[in-house]
Amino acid sequence: MAVITRHVEIAASAEATFDYLSSHENVPDWMFGVTSFTPVGEVKRALGDRFEAEMKLGPKTLRSTVDIVEWVPGSVISLSSVAGFETSSRWTVTPVDDDHCVADVEFGYEFPGGLTGKAMAKVVEPFISQGISVTDRTLRARLEAR
Repeated sequence: MAVITRHVEIAASAEATFDYLSSHENVPDWMFGVTSFTPVGEVKRALGDRFEAEMKLGPKTLRSTVDIVEWVPGSVISLSSVAGFETSSRWTVTPVDDDHCVADVEFGYEFPGGLTGKAMAKVVEPFISQGISVTDRTLRARLEAR
């Protein structure tokens, strides 16, 4: 699985950052390419919450069902796919002071094997790294504008 990591400094409190980042309603507003992030069942903001995600990267639309597999209130949220496009992400929010924090992300993905996977990778991979950079800037801008 390919993994991309980022370290984002944000001029907002860790509490506000985690609340915004971990709210499923906000995901399409800041996550590059995500066109929908819909809960499957009741959202408890805890382990086991499940979401249907749709992401448009270049000419491809990728669909994935993801579960929250790690949840530490106020600091860590980790998601992993259980169906569809294989992906994982782990966000850790660390306070620097009352008005600043750092968000670290690990984003992993894997294409299916065979010719289909190779063709998909060739089309989509150029957009992934660009998308992570856009996500960093958008998340920072949304939080610092609040």
